[in-house]
Amino acid sequence: MVVALIALFAALGGSAYAAQKIGTKEIKANAITTGKIKKDAITTTKIKKEAVTGAKIQESSLGAVPNATNAVNATNAVNATNAENAKNWSRYYTSGLKKASVGQTVTLLTVGPFTMIGKCVDAGGGSVEAATYVTTSQPGSNMYSYEDSYYENDFNPGTEAEIGESIQNTTTEVGFWISEYTNFTATSGDGATLLRGDANAAVHAFGAQCAFQVDVTNNA
Repeated sequence: MVVALIALFAALGGSAYAAQKIGTKEIKANAITTGKIKKDAITTTKIKKEAVTGAKIQESSLGAVPNATNAVNATNAVNATNAENAKNWSRYYTSGLKKASVGQTVTLLTVGPFTMIGKCVDAGGGSVEAATYVTTSQPGSNMYSYEDSYYENDFNPGTEAEIGESIQNTTTEVGFWISEYTNFTATSGDGATLLRGDANAAVHAFGAQCAFQVDVTNNA
């Protein structure tokens, strides 16, 4: 009986000793599979520090850290501001500088049903005249300027309404100038286009007999 007990304790002690001596090098490759690992056996404390790398993590399972959330919010705010600015700037139109010689009519700008044009004409006696006009393709429109007014829905296709004070001179340069004489408004019959702007003309300027420039804002 004594011999049997001694043999049993020796066997148990040997197994414990062997278990302490078995390291990763003694484990056969692919010997430990997922099915052989007890559920919840591998806890956070048993994972070696920095053992799990980014490539092993499912990114969709991670929430945004505070700074990342703030960055996303900042980006969204900037995008919203840019979109609003783009929308606001899209309401502004300019013809840029347009030049013409005597006898020419040039298209300056088209916004909605309205088209602004410039005419360079021989005023007689060696004088050159530059004048700006607006036309509409929509019946029942309105317009108002120092030179012409159609404000009872009576601005219709086929009418050329002068929108800026005409400039006339013989040889002296007369450049652009903005005043109450160059302002105008134009409203489409359906209310989809509400223009407010300035129409400028010049003679013997910018290397041309006539020059024109129109700026408008669509306030619809």
